[in-house]
Amino acid sequence: MPDEFAAYLKDNPGYCRIIKQIREKYESLGHLGGTIYLDKISDDERAVLRSLFKKNYLQKSASFSVEKFIKAFESTRYRGIDFEAVLSCYYGEKLSWKKDVRSQYQDQKGQYFEDIIKFFKETPAGLWLEAVLVNKNNAYSLLNLKYNEDPQYLSSLLTQVCHGLNQSVAETEKVRLALFASQVTKDPHAFDMNRDGGRLLLYALASYYSLSYPQNAEAQMELLYQAGLIYDEVSNYTICRGIQAYAGDKIHSGWAGFANCSEPLHVSLWNIGMIDRVTCVNKRVFVFENPTVFSEVAGLLENQPAALICSAGNVKVASLLLLDKIAQSGTDIYYSGDFDPEGLAIADKLKKRYGKKLILWHFTSEAYQKIQSKKMISAARLKKLDKIEAPELIRLAQAIKKSGYSGYQEMMVDIYLQDILRG
Repeated sequence: MPDEFAAYLKDNPGYCRIIKQIREKYESLGHLGGTIYLDKISDDERAVLRSLFKKNYLQKSASFSVEKFIKAFESTRYRGIDFEAVLSCYYGEKLSWKKDVRSQYQDQKGQYFEDIIKFFKETPAGLWLEAVLVNKNNAYSLLNLKYNEDPQYLSSLLTQVCHGLNQSVAETEKVRLALFASQVTKDPHAFDMNRDGGRLLLYALASYYSLSYPQNAEAQMELLYQAGLIYDEVSNYTICRGIQAYAGDKIHSGWAGFANCSEPLHVSLWNIGMIDRVTCVNKRVFVFENPTVFSEVAGLLENQPAALICSAGNVKVASLLLLDKIAQSGTDIYYSGDFDPEGLAIADKLKKRYGKKLILWHFTSEAYQKIQSKKMISAARLKKLDKIEAPELIRLAQAIKKSGYSGYQEMMVDIYLQDILRG
């Protein structure tokens, strides 16, 4: 990835002067820091600055910190890459500092992190920090940036995050993230996902559970939930129909009321956290990506018993947690979705998670041929099909890539209904 990032920067002349100044600052200071000054801004540079910092640069000159420049890439595919390695790849050589500056900087930095690690020795937090510094991965780039920017601030921040990591993995009871943050730091927003504390906690939890850093909000919420931390438990919901839930050995009356009336029920993370297990009619549940198809099928079923779920596109944490409980009950999960790159990507993700318990419902090239639309898929979107891994989806992915057209599950309602009624 450093090679790829460097190639990207080289291909755009708007980055040329910026990278040159970053190198000069690096070799002078001994670390990534300082301020970049651009005078007589070119059109290429203006376009780069507009893209990075989301504002117009109509003036003739501009200035910004190196830290701000690197941080602008945190929302791209280059998140977390060691920018020192990128610089080396960019220039095709290992960069050097002035020897005295380098030696002093390394000594101070080494002692700084060693003191923090000693304080949390033999705890999950201490082991995490030690691994980050040895392997130079995970939060390494972010820690370097924050150290160069303000070591005192980072020390306070890391202390909070380390206490947070140790406490979250030790507790068995689930707790709301804001309340947890208040208990650890006295600031309910300290671990919000858009703040440094939240980002570092996510890095620490990802390391603890041997996972990659979560790249989107849903993945971040799922990781927090795995550690017993609940974020946005009300607005994160899924829709189901015909599912019975149990709290201990007792049927949950709320779920039962909707199930007995064959009406759709919106269940949030809060609701799911209050139940222990679920059961589905005939040990089968039918999952629809598309809300319209879910509603149509549910309406046509009228009062006939059947368990349905609407995942509504990209699967939310609430949907995943409900499906986890369903899979644990020994129920077969029939999943259906659109015949396009995004629809197959969701199906592929779920197949990896649930394995044999998840049946890819009518995800076949034969079904696709019958409902193929006239809406073309762009070349960029078609390229996503190359990432599909489930053997059951490969043939369909190839058929879609060959034709270049989408297929939508609205055309499959009658077939879905027949399968459900067949029992």
